[in-house]
Amino acid sequence: MDPRHVVSQLLSGQGIEILPNGEHESLIVAEQAIGDGQKQLIDDIMPHLNEIESHIIEYRYAQLANDAHAAQQSLTTALAISRSKQHRDYLLEARIRMEWGILRASLGEFEQAGIDLKWSVERIAALSAGHRWHGMALLNMATWHLNRGESGMALAMHAEISRHGPHLVEIVSMSRRQAAEILIEKDHLSSAIRNLWIAHHGFRQSSMDEAAVEAGLHWIDLGLTEVSTDAPEMHTVIESAVPRSAGDPKPRVWIHPNDLNIMYEWLESRTDDSDAIAVLDDAHLALQS
Repeated sequence: MDPRHVVSQLLSGQGIEILPNGEHESLIVAEQAIGDGQKQLIDDIMPHLNEIESHIIEYRYAQLANDAHAAQQSLTTALAISRSKQHRDYLLEARIRMEWGILRASLGEFEQAGIDLKWSVERIAALSAGHRWHGMALLNMATWHLNRGESGMALAMHAEISRHGPHLVEIVSMSRRQAAEILIEKDHLSSAIRNLWIAHHGFRQSSMDEAAVEAGLHWIDLGLTEVSTDAPEMHTVIESAVPRSAGDPKPRVWIHPNDLNIMYEWLESRTDDSDAIAVLDDAHLALQS
């Protein structure tokens, strides 16, 4: 279920009865509508949510309004209901604990935030490994570690999100994009290039073109360090990638012109930003040489 597609269908005039029947999928659609600023649509969806889900939507509105007090009230109520005997819902409870972790981190309660996020990651993994909320929890846990200066632990969290599944392609892509940034800071540029390539193509597959453009331009910028027909093509680099042992030399930072041409041709008509055009001009020169 792609919530973007469902929102698009609803906005095109199809009836509210097309809302998905899967577990908490109407909530996911409602959150997509919030992100798209479709308040009228959210009002139409609200009657189809249960009491816990409705409080999560209230939390989202409080979050957008930067109202920490209202956000805490909504989460407290939602969590209490999710734990009640009458409305027990383990998956929503884990999702709410993730939101608590995010909120507490924003309030400077970093230790408790980590406890909430870790609990959420472990519970959702046990209940529904690969669920979109599992991926979100892992991404948030990685960010929590990174904000504490624990880049190695952040990369370990990203490593839990395999490109072979069960996580959604967009989750994998966001993970690889964030991992690439960490690897760049650690001067592991060859690994960063590999992750940016995966992220770019995952974003394309998910119709997240803006993110695909950003990842693709960054890939070119790093890859232009050396362009050579002797370089392995990216599909080979990805399939043969293995962890490096301590003391191993860093892999060579280079790319094959065939891959550069694929990236250049896709990006050429999709951006008119001056900095992006400069990167593409450099890529064009490299392809001509």
